[in-house]
Amino acid sequence: MINALSGMMANVLKYFNHTLGVGWGLAIILLTVLVKTILFPFTLSQIRSMEGMKKVQPLVKEIQEKYKNNPEEQQRRMMEIYQKNKVNPLGGCLPLILQLPFLWALFGLLNNPGKFDIDFTNAIFLTMDLTKNKYIPLGIISGVTSFFQQKMTAVDNNDPSQSTFMYFMPIFFGYITYTLKAGVGLYWVASTILGILQQWIITTFFIRKDSVITKVETGKGKD
Repeated sequence: MINALSGMMANVLKYFNHTLGVGWGLAIILLTVLVKTILFPFTLSQIRSMEGMKKVQPLVKEIQEKYKNNPEEQQRRMMEIYQKNKVNPLGGCLPLILQLPFLWALFGLLNNPGKFDIDFTNAIFLTMDLTKNKYIPLGIISGVTSFFQQKMTAVDNNDPSQSTFMYFMPIFFGYITYTLKAGVGLYWVASTILGILQQWIITTFFIRKDSVITKVETGKGKD
């Protein structure tokens, strides 16, 4: 399945380059835009779920504190919060899983283009040879954009574990981008920037700002 997806993407990449006369670097960006557009419904569902989790987080923390000595009651109250506010704690996982085959297929294509009859030899984009790696500016851009994306998607910025994750992962992504071929790094940076843009569009135009968070009665449980 992954190879089939990679083959389809390779044909699109060739169309951009051979038929439209677009350079390989810009063709990679256009392919990334196309894939992100196709996957937009999944991204919409994922971000809606994450935004819902952000809104109920204060109530969840309140219940966790109130019923910290009563795990069963704590769990029951949290489920009531999720149900009344129509929030699924796992709602962001399925859309992400559905996107993974496309991400793997793109990585397989760009990491080994020769397998799909694509030759990046002498393909230069913004002074970068797409077949080579260790471009420091690309790694820095990857790290910075990944940081902004992590900050936008974090459910609780005051959670120490999430704060650590927010700083660690951009450094990790920046380093990985630095070690990968520039063609793969270009895709990753373009995908991250588009992801930030899509999140802004979704939170601005697709999610109601006036939605009311429904509390549940917490006075009847046993502490």
